Amino acid sequence: MEHPTPRRSARLGAALGSGALLIGLLAGCSAAAPGADAGSTDTDAALQEDVTLTWWTWSDTTQEQADAISEVYPNVTFDVVKLENPDAVVTKLQNAIKAGKGAPDLVPVEYQTMPQLALGGALADLTPYGLADYQDAFTASTWNAVNVQDQIVGLPNDSGPMVMIYNTALYEKAGITEAPKTWDEFATAAAAIHAADPEAYIANSGDAGFFTSMIWASGGQPFRTEGDRVTIDLQDEGTKKFSEFWGERLAAGELSGLATWSDEWTKALTQDKLGTLLMGSWMINGGMEDYGPAGRFKVAPMPTWDGTPASAENGGSGISVTSQSEHQAAAAGVLKYLAEGEGRALLNQSGFPSTVADLENPEWLDAPFPGYGGQAANQIGAASAESVIPGWQYLPYQGYANNVFSDSVGKALGSGGDLDEALLAWQDTLVAYGNEQGFSVNQ
Repeated sequence: MEHPTPRRSARLGAALGSGALLIGLLAGCSAAAPGADAGSTDTDAALQEDVTLTWWTWSDTTQEQADAISEVYPNVTFDVVKLENPDAVVTKLQNAIKAGKGAPDLVPVEYQTMPQLALGGALADLTPYGLADYQDAFTASTWNAVNVQDQIVGLPNDSGPMVMIYNTALYEKAGITEAPKTWDEFATAAAAIHAADPEAYIANSGDAGFFTSMIWASGGQPFRTEGDRVTIDLQDEGTKKFSEFWGERLAAGELSGLATWSDEWTKALTQDKLGTLLMGSWMINGGMEDYGPAGRFKVAPMPTWDGTPASAENGGSGISVTSQSEHQAAAAGVLKYLAEGEGRALLNQSGFPSTVADLENPEWLDAPFPGYGGQAANQIGAASAESVIPGWQYLPYQGYANNVFSDSVGKALGSGGDLDEALLAWQDTLVAYGNEQGFSVNQ
């Protein structure tokens, strides 16, 4: 499975309408229902048997990857089913779980959706099949993403440690010669860029995925789940720190209201009217040459509050085995093959890697990017991966949370409204919804 296109990846569930279909969420607080071969955990033996695995995907390269795996394991064939996007995968999988049939063996899952599907009983616990042995092969943040309430429910695929991609020409026009290292310096640059050109902005105001990632990078941990108990605190220190800072930029008119990935957003980047992208490292190789001459953009570490490296994930996905799979041992064996070595190379053909060995590979680290004027931009992303703040949790209904974000916080971002008031409104909605779904939220 390949990471979705950068444009789709960045929308960290901002439009995950399928998140509203919560099927038996609390069922997953115990082990998911086993498939037909769940009694056997011998993945090597299972891969020697004649088996056909159904593999849902949103990627154009999964069939190529499946064919390569079949060359290594000739008795394993794949029925690859291409769906439109991650939202379609979630919706179709949840419908299959509700119906009690129709789920595939292998399925891609965005990290933000892992808790929702795992607690909904859709994903198999891969611990009995030996997947936990690969923990040290992956970055701490991506491994944390596939570990839901002490169950390994997927194998990390790609990752999205955040970086800052900035327009050097626009910054220099405003008298800013270096990328901001702190948020105070970012605020200074924001004012200078808008003063130099009233039609130019340092960044746009962002969406749900951006906002939650920035809370994470600021040290916030507003969502906690233990069993069926959920705590939501969108007034914690990290959340308030970022919302107050971003709210000040909004009030000063220093942020663009353009929607990320819109045609207008693209035009603003191309015409030097939008100076900065704060995104996952998958964007490093995301075609910035489309937005201006080679070398116009550079990659820098994320600004931090005190200059000490601190980052978050923004995007990324893993691969899971479903609870309905009748070939769990074989499917888990495929994931073990994809964890390291030649198998991992199949997954690393696109996106930003989640494997420590690849992030430390000098050939990869030092590769020059012509679009950034020869900069070895992967070094910035790799350093960000090391500084991702640990302990982040998504809600077990994060899709719903992101879907209703626009009703409160999104509306304030678009109008320059009170972000603190909007966060409280978002929290009230999420608390009520979680309790309606059978969780014990803030009780």
